[in-house]
Amino acid sequence: MRSLVVLPSYNERADIVALIQALLDTDPGISVMVVDDSSPDGTAAVIEAAQRETSAWSGRVELVVRPGKGGRGGAVRDGFARGMARAPRPDVFVEMDCDFSHEPKAIPLGLARIGDGCDVVIGARYPDGTIVGWPLKRRVFSFFANSLARFLIEPRIADYTNGFRFYSPRAVEVLLAHTQRHTGYIYLSESLAHLLRAGLRVEAFPIYFKNRERGASNTSGAEIRSAFLGVLAIAREYRRGAVTRPAEALGSSSQAR
Repeated sequence: MRSLVVLPSYNERADIVALIQALLDTDPGISVMVVDDSSPDGTAAVIEAAQRETSAWSGRVELVVRPGKGGRGGAVRDGFARGMARAPRPDVFVEMDCDFSHEPKAIPLGLARIGDGCDVVIGARYPDGTIVGWPLKRRVFSFFANSLARFLIEPRIADYTNGFRFYSPRAVEVLLAHTQRHTGYIYLSESLAHLLRAGLRVEAFPIYFKNRERGASNTSGAEIRSAFLGVLAIAREYRRGAVTRPAEALGSSSQAR
């Protein structure tokens, strides 16, 4: 199975090389694409140096540098579009964070679900995952953002805001067919609404989520404040364009409750 892991990057030099190597060691079918928004800390230079020094990365690691900070959602979309243009095309597309908050060893669990015919798999913190090291402010924000999304969009989805996801090519086509309206982490809710509206099969499995130990979070206070307004807009768009969603389109995993 050919799998492309897209890593949206901004100021991630502390962990990026170790993460790439951990991902490559997880499965021989994995390739990695880092989409870096011209990180001022020199993330791209660190990756380029590792590419020159590590022959095993040849053909499996690609670096894309974008001009300026364009946001996580746009970086993932750019990576997915490039992956879809590859020949042969990846069988699975993955997005995850660069700071080891999402464990590389969990990758096989998501790949197995996609290989079993699912279109979208979420590595979910709720309801049965484990969260370690999060400050109270982040816990409160996450709780209310996800509660609002569950109430307004689809109650059987527990974790709308975690960026550890696996997609079939069919799901990626759906995402790329829609213009991105929201930036930052709120795009995770927007993209999931598109996938649900398309009637794709969505499942989840619980993960161990550990807050970053090095570097700084790229989630700003302004982004947190705008997230709640964004969820309201996404829910309105979702309901306006809603289609009949059969129960089988949603997985019966622990996510769906």
